[in-house]
Amino acid sequence: MNRKDKRSRKTVSAIQSTLLSLLCTKRLREIKIVDLCTAADINRTTFYLHFSSTPDVLDDLRSEIMERIFASIGQSVDFNKPKNPLPFLTICTDVLESYPHFDDFIKMSPDADIFLTKLKNQCSDKICRHYFESCQNSIENAQYVFRFLTAGVLDSYTEWLKSDRSVSFECILSQCAPIVAAGQELLVKSNEQNA
Repeated sequence: MNRKDKRSRKTVSAIQSTLLSLLCTKRLREIKIVDLCTAADINRTTFYLHFSSTPDVLDDLRSEIMERIFASIGQSVDFNKPKNPLPFLTICTDVLESYPHFDDFIKMSPDADIFLTKLKNQCSDKICRHYFESCQNSIENAQYVFRFLTAGVLDSYTEWLKSDRSVSFECILSQCAPIVAAGQELLVKSNEQNA
């Protein structure tokens, strides 16, 4: 079934939203498909048209989040010109907040840490691949620099998502910005030296 059509997209969104809501009170392994279908007001046949299991719903949600984030930034990431990571994280926030129950899932579900770790890994891998594709003079072992920078920023971001958000993320990021800037400068200088 084509997920691009409106009806299919609406069904997938209902399944995702319902699962996120259920994960606020139950572990993923405790949620039965029949319970998910009942809560989402769909039948099991409809569920199986889109997914094979409840973990499959989370895997699909993670992939969808990544697609939406990187579609929003497009090709605007230039690894030869260090930039403030705040606009990228603002896009991340906007995408994540567009999913009903996502905030509650992050704050209340023990399964959120696993989900966010996989999301962080996908994000880091995608940024690193983009770096190697876009920089002809990319440095060897750049993936370790990207992993370090991405993990630090996204771990801080994850902690902020779990907080009451009384402090803006821009404030937190401004305190971490010198470290991020130093990592970006390292990559730029290495690219220039390899040129």
